[in-house]
Amino acid sequence: MAASAVGRATTAGRMLDLLRTRGTLSRVELAERTGLTPATITNTMRRLIDAGLVHEIGRGHQRGRGQPRRLLELDPTAWYAVGVQIDRTTTTIVVLDFAGVRVADASLRGSGGQSPDATIASLGEHVADLLRCNDIAHERVLGAGLVTHGPQDRDRGVLLTVQPDPAWLEFPLTATLERRLGIPVLLENDATAAAFGEQWAGAVPTDTFGLVYMGSGIGGGVIVDGESYRGRASNAVEIGHIALGQAPCFCGNSGCAQAEAGPRAVVEQALADPDLAARLGIRGDPDETLADFERLARAWRTGDRDAAALLERSARWIGRAAVTLVNLFDLDTVVLAGPAFATAGPLYRLHVESELRRRALTRALSSPDVRLAANVETAAAIGGALHVLRTMPVDVRREPQRIESA
Repeated sequence: MAASAVGRATTAGRMLDLLRTRGTLSRVELAERTGLTPATITNTMRRLIDAGLVHEIGRGHQRGRGQPRRLLELDPTAWYAVGVQIDRTTTTIVVLDFAGVRVADASLRGSGGQSPDATIASLGEHVADLLRCNDIAHERVLGAGLVTHGPQDRDRGVLLTVQPDPAWLEFPLTATLERRLGIPVLLENDATAAAFGEQWAGAVPTDTFGLVYMGSGIGGGVIVDGESYRGRASNAVEIGHIALGQAPCFCGNSGCAQAEAGPRAVVEQALADPDLAARLGIRGDPDETLADFERLARAWRTGDRDAAALLERSARWIGRAAVTLVNLFDLDTVVLAGPAFATAGPLYRLHVESELRRRALTRALSSPDVRLAANVETAAAIGGALHVLRTMPVDVRREPQRIESA
C-alpha cells in the first residue's frame, strides 16, 4: 500500500475512533480535537459518508450567530467485530457493532482438557452460531480478536508457552480460526486487551493506569499516555510472576504471586480443609478452578469466615504485586478485571487499595485509586473486539483494509 494511502486510512481511523468514543461530533469539533485542517476533516468525512460508515443525524446547538453545526455519527450496522477470550476454565465471546456497542455475547467451557485444534473448532462453531442467531451477516464482520495469556508471537498468531499443555506451543491459533470463520483474526494478550477495553469504555478517568487481570491465573496490563504497553512477546507487566513468597510455581520459580494468590492456589488452600471443601462443594478439578473459586466467593458474600480468610489472604498478596506495578510505572490508578473478580471483586478492591495506601511510593503524593472494571468479566473479550475495530478501519464498504495498529 502506498504511503499516501496509509496516511489517508490513518486519518480516517482517527475520525472513526473519536466518533466511537464520543458518540456524535461536528466537523468543527473533530478539527479541534485532532488539530487537522477543516479541509482534511471535510474530505475524510466525505469518503466515510460515501462508504456508509458515517452519517449526519441533524444539527447541534447554535453557537453565537453562526449556523448550527451538523452532527456526525457512526452507522453501527456498517460493520461488526468479534472478541474471543479463551482461558483454561472459561471462554467468553462478544460481538460489537461498528460503534463499539455490545450486541451479543456467550460463555462456554474453557480450553482445559482439549487439544488446540478441537478448541478452535468449537470456537468457530459457537461464533458462527452467535452471528446467525443475532442476524449478523458474515460479510459484515471485520474480523475477530482472539485473546489469550502470553507470551505470544502476535505476528504469527501463536503462543510461545506450553500452557495449558505442550500441544499449544506455537500452534497456529489465528490461522486455524481464520480458516474456520473466513474472517481475519488478531491475537492479543488478555490483560492488555482488558486494559484497552476499559480505556475505551471510558470508565477510567486517566490515560495512564495499570490493570490486574485474574482469570485462572494472574496477569497485568498498563496503558501509558493512552497507548498499550506490550513488550517483546506481548507479555509485559506479568505481575503474576513477581516473587513475593515461597510457594513453588509452574514456571520453575518460587513465591510467584500466582502461586501464592491465584485462583488455583486459593482452591488448593480450601482443599487442604476437607470440611470447608465438602461444605462448599469444592471439587479441585484444574479445569473447573474458576467454578470452585466462585463457590468460595459466594460463600464469602453469605458471611462464611473460612472462605473470607482465604480470599483476604489472596487479596493482600495481589495488593503487594500491585504495589510493584504502581511503583514501576508511577501510577495512581489500578483497575481489577477478569472473571475471578465477578463476585469477589469488592473484597479484592478493598485489600488492594489498602496495600497501596500502606506501601506504594507515591502514596504521599496522591491517594491510590483502585476500581473494578466496568465490564469485569468480559473486559478482555470486549478489548479484543475493539482492537479489531481500531486496527482494521475501512474506507471502502466491502473491502476492509488493515491500517497501522494503535
